[in-house]
Amino acid sequence: MKKQTAQIRSFNRFYTKHIGLLESSFLDSEYSLTDVRILFEIGNNDQITSQQISNALNVDKGYLSRILRSLIAKGLVIKFQSINDKRNFNLKLSESGEILLQSLDSRSDNLVEQLIKNLNGTEKELLINSMNNIKTLLEPDYNKSSLADRVTFREELKPGDIGYLIHLHGKLYAEESGYSLDFENYVIKTFYEFLQHYSPEKDRIWLAEYNGKIEGCIAIIGQSNNEAQLRWFLITPLLRGTGIGKKLFTSAIEYCRNRKYDNLFLMTTNKQGKAISMYEKAGFVKTESIKSLQWGQEMVEERFDLKLS
Repeated sequence: MKKQTAQIRSFNRFYTKHIGLLESSFLDSEYSLTDVRILFEIGNNDQITSQQISNALNVDKGYLSRILRSLIAKGLVIKFQSINDKRNFNLKLSESGEILLQSLDSRSDNLVEQLIKNLNGTEKELLINSMNNIKTLLEPDYNKSSLADRVTFREELKPGDIGYLIHLHGKLYAEESGYSLDFENYVIKTFYEFLQHYSPEKDRIWLAEYNGKIEGCIAIIGQSNNEAQLRWFLITPLLRGTGIGKKLFTSAIEYCRNRKYDNLFLMTTNKQGKAISMYEKAGFVKTESIKSLQWGQEMVEERFDLKLS
């Protein structure tokens, strides 16, 4: 924990210095960063109260009140009585305040452009995705559903997808089940066979992405006109508990029903207890069980079938 705390503090020192947060004024103007944040909140809301600004910025009410008085005295902010509640007052920018905010926004844009001008497209995407992760994880109301809301789904394969899926399987099964490198070799072969015989008419793969990275997948492989196999059902730890796995699983079964398959089967091992519970809850029945020694583990290979008609 101490190491993680030190790393976060190190990042904070780097970030505040890098973008000039330690300077007494914002972008060489006469205004502080807090002044500008308050102007931004007012300028980006049709009607806003001082209480709402205090909540949004986590600024002390007394301190905020002093800043607002100064901004009003300089003619940048206008205070007016609420139409809906005469006891409350709303705030808005004056014409001068709008001009100032536009100028500061433009200078801020230029500063950011200078910061990232030497980064290529991939590096910029990495930077932005990392920032989005920080925002999501440090939100006061952060929970797993916050992640789920940012997940996107697609069914088409793109170059590089299969290689990344092989990487995920090899890495996660080694970390969580102790599988050896032989398992990754096995996964490579299964994906090779899939690509060799892939047919959009009978096969389908679903990918769940968060911030542009694949974090979940499931596939249906048509084995005949009447039977299909469920394969490569995987959710990374980041998205577990978000409902994304259930959504992928449900999509796969619905596809099989719509495709009029009579039977859907899957192969797994007794080490995948949580996944097996989901399969059984959905109606899958264990139809085969064989003890084996592979991937550096003693295990029981199991087949589960789901009758669809």
